[in-house]
Amino acid sequence: MNPVFDLGRLGYFIKRQLNLNLNSLWIAIVSNFGTMLVISALFAYFNRQDEEVLYGLRNMYLVAFSLSGYVFTSMVFKEMNSSKTSYAFLTLPVSKLEKLVGAWLVSAPVFVVLYGLMILLLAFFSSMLAQQPEVFPSLFDHNVWVCVKVYLVTQSIFFLGACTFNGNNFLKTLLALLVFAFIIGLYSTMLGYLLFNSEGQVVNEQTMNPVLKDNFTFIFTKIIPFIFWYLLAPFMLVVSYFKLQERQV
Repeated sequence: MNPVFDLGRLGYFIKRQLNLNLNSLWIAIVSNFGTMLVISALFAYFNRQDEEVLYGLRNMYLVAFSLSGYVFTSMVFKEMNSSKTSYAFLTLPVSKLEKLVGAWLVSAPVFVVLYGLMILLLAFFSSMLAQQPEVFPSLFDHNVWVCVKVYLVTQSIFFLGACTFNGNNFLKTLLALLVFAFIIGLYSTMLGYLLFNSEGQVVNEQTMNPVLKDNFTFIFTKIIPFIFWYLLAPFMLVVSYFKLQERQV
């Protein structure tokens, strides 16, 4: 097999992944659609002329979108985690990079488009039932696109979990995130105590060192957002590539 990245092989792999995952993807979308359709009908019908209800339903759709996407992403390499099908997956005439790119395309942009169409239908149905069709366009405001961008970034964490763990990938990734958050919180608490409270002093905006305050402001308003939006997803995908490489050895 030619190790050079090949769009033809990538296309065949994506088609194969869609055929394997389409049933589970449609089951997830249809079940979510049915549940949210009933909830939307009840809230929209009994709260007509209440614009806030439509925005609340929109927010519910976005939460369901993110959770469903994380679960689906965690299952994107389920074939590799099964003893019955792992050999067939690992011996496919497709490079590791093509497997990585193909699986990411299925679990990120393809999922976003399909679930986005479902949200569009639900929002339109709710607006009509609530007799507020004029609200429908405003439901897809800046917050929706921010949510989609956040999903595309954070989805890479569960993508790494799909490459790393063998079975129960979603729950194991959640557990790893909780442990990581606990460690970061503990470290931040200890650092804050050493910097501010080691001598029992009360620290607030007036008593904080101006230089230290400027440094913290720069870190939290510039560095951390830059890392999140531009570095986190590429880093996770690079690590996922090496994890996928380890699994194929």
